[in-house]
Amino acid sequence: MEILKFGLKVGVIVLIYFIIFYALKIMYTDTKTSGKRRNKIKKATMGLEVIEAGENSNLKTGGVLPLADIITMGRKSDNTVILDDKYVSSHHMKIFKRNNEYVIEDLDSTNGTKVNDELIKNRVTLRAGDSIKVGTAIFKLI
Repeated sequence: MEILKFGLKVGVIVLIYFIIFYALKIMYTDTKTSGKRRNKIKKATMGLEVIEAGENSNLKTGGVLPLADIITMGRKSDNTVILDDKYVSSHHMKIFKRNNEYVIEDLDSTNGTKVNDELIKNRVTLRAGDSIKVGTAIFKLI
């Protein structure tokens, strides 16, 4: 019985020293990296400038929509950008990032999506300055 009590006391002491060591290690790391950000915030490097709002009351000509990893457009409320245009499908198109490039894809919309005045059928890699037409709205990749 005495050995068991002694073993528990040693175990508790070892646990306390482990907790203290771990806390000191965290504090040392925090003081060593003070003033520096650990998690860098992703910034949108590109955006869609609204060239022509068309029949969309929620777009403003000259406004910019920042591009994150993925953006969807359509009439339904589950899209990233909701367009209230009668020529836009419920899920019209999406733009997503792949290998540091933005790619546009038409989601089988009725009236299609145009890039630089050409109707796209497959995925198309976008470049800065490209013109994108969705319904009556026109955007420019900046």
